[in-house]
Amino acid sequence: MNQKVCILILVLLLGHYLVAQNDSIHANKKVLVQSDLNIITYLTENDSTTYYNEDESLTKFFSIELINQKLYNIKKKKAVSFLIADTLVHKKKNGIITIPCQKKTVKFVDKLEAEEDIQLYYYIGKINILNSFLVLGTYWEEYDYKLIDKITGEVKLSFLDYPFISGDKKNIICIHANPYESTADLEFYTIDKNKIKRIMSACFKNWMPAGEKNDTFWSSDGYLYLPVLHNKAYWSQDGDLNKNFQYVRIKIK
Repeated sequence: MNQKVCILILVLLLGHYLVAQNDSIHANKKVLVQSDLNIITYLTENDSTTYYNEDESLTKFFSIELINQKLYNIKKKKAVSFLIADTLVHKKKNGIITIPCQKKTVKFVDKLEAEEDIQLYYYIGKINILNSFLVLGTYWEEYDYKLIDKITGEVKLSFLDYPFISGDKKNIICIHANPYESTADLEFYTIDKNKIKRIMSACFKNWMPAGEKNDTFWSSDGYLYLPVLHNKAYWSQDGDLNKNFQYVRIKIK
């Protein structure tokens, strides 16, 4: 291979490297605009799922709007939560969480040596308005939140993420950052006389929820507030979560 060919190959490789670096920098600067927020890839209603190849805007159930950090911080001062985080009441002992219910005692047992069947459990607290306990289960590359009935000890529901209960005690929204699809997966439930019904679930194409669990909250004004990121800016260049959050609020129609 002569010198000119070697130089040409090096120039081409350098060009590809610079393009890749530029794409990475551009991705980390990618920001959401209002029209990005409602685009979904699928919608599930009444146990029937519709998938969309073209951009489909979901407007039936919610209004979703971009807000600034100042408004977000103001509304966080009036955050509403019904979780009583009495985590010391049911402490894990020897890998076992024991929760006495009225009709039976429930046990969640960690499985540390199960490799792909690994199971780890954490008692999160109690939600008295649902007469339930909340337990986080973590597994191989996934997790869920289990709602345990205080009377029967049975699992009422398993949520894909933390169940945020609205201030009027009528609705639940769970929203999950899907790292494999780079989407926001959302479940919407209604509460009627302590009965919980799933209304729909959907996958939002362009954005992902960000921050810690306590950064998402219902405020007293009836909106769900949360930090978000464009899915192409979710990770920073060093591989950590991008901290340059944007903020949205969701209103149920």
